Amino acid sequence: KQWYQRRVRGNMTGDSDYSNLGSIPLTPPPQYYQHLALNIQPEHLEGSQYVFAGDEKKKRSLSDIMFFGIGSSYISGLAAGGLWGFFEHTRTFDASSKLLRRNHCLNSITKRGTFVGNSLAVLALFYTASTGCIGKLRDKDDIWNDIGGGAVTGGLYKSTKGIGTFSKFVGIGAIGGLLLNLANGTFEQGSSYASETISETYEDLFERR
Repeated sequence: KQWYQRRVRGNMTGDSDYSNLGSIPLTPPPQYYQHLALNIQPEHLEGSQYVFAGDEKKKRSLSDIMFFGIGSSYISGLAAGGLWGFFEHTRTFDASSKLLRRNHCLNSITKRGTFVGNSLAVLALFYTASTGCIGKLRDKDDIWNDIGGGAVTGGLYKSTKGIGTFSKFVGIGAIGGLLLNLANGTFEQGSSYASETISETYEDLFERR
């Protein structure tokens, strides 16, 4: 107790140096708090980190991919078809009545919007389902699933137009699946995804045989 009283009196009489208080931060930098929740030192974190072991290998389920693909395709188709219908209305309708002009505009937008939205949604259904099934059969998740899914989608889209048209759209669908895979991978993993994927695919086809 006597030691504590002497310490307090010494601090009160100015024995301590408080000249550098302005340079002392009130709170530590944020990185000192990052390891508290998971008991991980911040200096040991490099690149992409995952909370639990095995999270890096987890992928979205087929139902999640299908719902997202179909929904986003339908909404995008509605927007694109609506713009198509609006511009079509401006080119083909020149009546002076405001009521007729408004009705014609709404009819054009809903006609083209639902047509494009439904068409893209059906194509997305074919593509996501076929891509997922091919991946399940091969037990792999690579670019060949998207190429095969695109080929199946193109073939189903024009399956009733004869063998020539069918073959053409199989090729177009395969190229479309390749481009979709590269675009999606570039968006999620960065600009190096396309070059790395193409080089790995080339090695699988030619150099490892």
